[in-house]
Amino acid sequence: MAKTSTSSEKFRIQIEEQARATAATQERNSQLSQQVNDLEDQLQAERANTQERINLERAEREQLEERLKEERAERERLLQEERTSRLELEKNMMAKFVELSKQMGTQQVPTKRIDKENSNPNLQNILS
Repeated sequence: MAKTSTSSEKFRIQIEEQARATAATQERNSQLSQQVNDLEDQLQAERANTQERINLERAEREQLEERLKEERAERERLLQEERTSRLELEKNMMAKFVELSKQMGTQQVPTKRIDKENSNPNLQNILS
């Protein structure tokens, strides 16, 4: 009978070892499951942060593009204003030049100078 109790003792020891191994495995599985859950939460948070950064950068880029568009429009408006102003100034200067040329034409001017001025086709076109 001593043999049977030894065998039953061995069997009980094996069962206890298996129970401890199973408990240890379950504990390890539980720890790993918790780590997986924590990592999934961390990944989700990082994705949310990344998406938020992308959205902020996109909004900033759109603002910069809009500001660039406005600055280009303003620069074009200023260039057009400058062209118009320059043309107006040239027109006024030419009108004054024509007026002065006509006034000079009615005065006595040395002949050589008149001949010299008359030889300039641009001046002739303006005076005509």
